[in-house]
Amino acid sequence: MLSSRFSPWRSVLSPQTALEAAKSHLENARGTSNSELAQMYCSDAQTALDRIRTSVRKALVSSVSVEDRAIRNEIASTYFELGELLGNLKHRDKAQTCYKNSEKWGK
Repeated sequence: MLSSRFSPWRSVLSPQTALEAAKSHLENARGTSNSELAQMYCSDAQTALDRIRTSVRKALVSSVSVEDRAIRNEIASTYFELGELLGNLKHRDKAQTCYKNSEKWGK
């Protein structure tokens, strides 16, 4: 019953909020020596980035404004960092997905 009333993980995030959440999760992942906890933080970072609405992604990717380009590059960098962490945790398939997302956002 709670999940139907409170489902924040399903809501859309602005790019700035998604970046802030993802970076916080990645910082936590880097700061722990517990690999299971690090994987959980990486998963949370991925979820935060995935919550950027598709229409917002398309607008950011096609935009030429300096501000939008900066956000796009920051998202690409965050995906790349997430890929590095996942690779270190022996999740190579997930890491490759993050690298591909990094390339998509970096264009």
